[in-house]
Amino acid sequence: MRKCAVLFFVLLFIMSCKKKDNNINQYEDIPQIGINVYLQLDQPAYFNLSAIGGYVYLNEGSRGIIVYRTIDAYKAYERHSPYRSSEDCAVVSVDSSAIFATEECDGIQYYLTDGTVATGNATVPLLQYQTRESQGSLHVFN
Repeated sequence: MRKCAVLFFVLLFIMSCKKKDNNINQYEDIPQIGINVYLQLDQPAYFNLSAIGGYVYLNEGSRGIIVYRTIDAYKAYERHSPYRSSEDCAVVSVDSSAIFATEECDGIQYYLTDGTVATGNATVPLLQYQTRESQGSLHVFN
């Protein structure tokens, strides 16, 4: 009886470890590139970030970065979509409403306020980079 109990707990432990292995990195197909960019917000290239809902594209990261201004913060997202990420069309662009980023392959939409999926089959949000604003400069990094 005691051996059965020990065997049961060993099997339970092994099964729980296997579950964790399936969730190692939800962005594993997106190349991990170091980001360390400073934007001087008073420069004309970043004028769109002066208004809520404004955005700019940066030529950084795997397929580019979207920097988006919310009510109280700046958000930075990788343009390389986590859904079907191995395909060339797995790129998101800000749509005409400037509320969503839309993926080219399947038209999946992501909210720009937090990167979560708005419509479509995807379950993983956009890869988000950290931002820090200080004295008119915006630091985008990972």
